[in-house]
Amino acid sequence: MSSLVIDAVRCREETDEIGSDDVYVVVFRGDPKAPFGSNVGVHGPGSVWSDFDTTEFEGTDVPIAKFFPDAVYVVMLVEEDNARDISGAEVIGAWKSQLGLVWRGAMLSLAFGNSLPPSPAAAAAAAQNIAQAMLGLASVYMELPKGNDDPIGNPQQVVITPANTTPLLHFHGAGGYYRIRFKVA
Repeated sequence: MSSLVIDAVRCREETDEIGSDDVYVVVFRGDPKAPFGSNVGVHGPGSVWSDFDTTEFEGTDVPIAKFFPDAVYVVMLVEEDNARDISGAEVIGAWKSQLGLVWRGAMLSLAFGNSLPPSPAAAAAAAQNIAQAMLGLASVYMELPKGNDDPIGNPQQVVITPANTTPLLHFHGAGGYYRIRFKVA
């Protein structure tokens, strides 16, 4: 089975936090076929994505989700402060539940309009709904008293196509700028 992999992370500018950045990703995967299943995974920082300073590069392959050609993927990059805020069965369960509801709502809306499978534009709109929901969840789970991590920019959709097998996403926020390259392996 293939995986969606982060194969390169470049810190163009570290965040405004004191010291080096430790980063992790929250990744959403949505199935556009009924029953419209979804999943959420959290990866990092660990030994691979720790202690980033401006201009540093990490090229270790890190699988972040099972890959299905028709699935929709949305990734949020987060700067960890004391400990990873998005961890533990209860917190990750809440993210899975809430993002699953948003995903199923978007897909059911398309199903009722006889618009399945979704067009690239409809998939991008559903991904944007997921990104907004991720930011909403971050405002709960990454703010005191529950947490203090910082999203770096906005969550973004990862699109793998035959013409773009290694998409590069740019994350700007919290004073930082990161580039992340993806591939399927």
